[in-house]
Amino acid sequence: MRVLVAGGDGQLGLELAELLPERGHEVTALSHRELDIAGAAAVDGALEEHAPEVVVNAAAFTNVDLCETEMEAAYSVNALGPRNLVGACERRGASLLHVSTNYVFDGGQNRPYEPFDAARPISAYGRTKLAGEEHVMRLTNRWYVVRTAGVYGRGHNFVRTMLRVAGERDSLKVKHDEYVSPTCARDLAAGIARIVEDKNYGLYHLTSAGSCSWYEFACEIFRLAGVEVEVVPVPSSEYPLPAARPANGVLSSLGSPGLRHWKKALADYLEREAAARGTGAARG
Repeated sequence: MRVLVAGGDGQLGLELAELLPERGHEVTALSHRELDIAGAAAVDGALEEHAPEVVVNAAAFTNVDLCETEMEAAYSVNALGPRNLVGACERRGASLLHVSTNYVFDGGQNRPYEPFDAARPISAYGRTKLAGEEHVMRLTNRWYVVRTAGVYGRGHNFVRTMLRVAGERDSLKVKHDEYVSPTCARDLAAGIARIVEDKNYGLYHLTSAGSCSWYEFACEIFRLAGVEVEVVPVPSSEYPLPAARPANGVLSSLGSPGLRHWKKALADYLEREAAARGTGAARG
């Protein structure tokens, strides 16, 4: 099928641009510079030119803290962008897969969030992403909404940040009371490919299996990478940030394609990173 990927230069977009052709699909991946989804005319022109059967929206304003002060910009990309895409898709009979986030939930419950649990965002980022979801669900019948969490791949992410900072300090403090399912962008792309190939429209939660605190995630990164650094668990209250984060950011995979365990995905990711640097494989 013909697929257009918006946000083609992001962590997920890069993986989709490589994976989908391997699965026999014709793919056009457009960077933010090539397609700003906040512009309705630009979106319409892109769909007119490329005539996709499926559009994957991997574009977003993802700086969670900056969203608090730049609400208009965040709303333009995270809410109006999906509205522009879904309108153009609807006019041309195309389907839209919109990538969303665990930040649509408040993080207050003590079990993983299922797809149809009530969304109660506690940050501007979460509110704008929820608005984008609602536009997609209401303006077409040919929609997929895929919520994910803790994505890392090629680009700025928690894994690379931890490894960089560990080379600069003897000790790191990492939050122990916020939980997530870290998700490798390559695995997320494979799950998205399965969803659009199966053509079962609906709402999905797509993350790696298992969950951990950010502190546990950091410890596993250093263990696998063979990095010796002291990691000190601290409460989130010790690091107040402009935007609130859900304490429980874990999503249930109920009704969604299953991805492999986060530890296995992380080990593979670190091996690829080490090979790319020419330093050998990460240790298991």
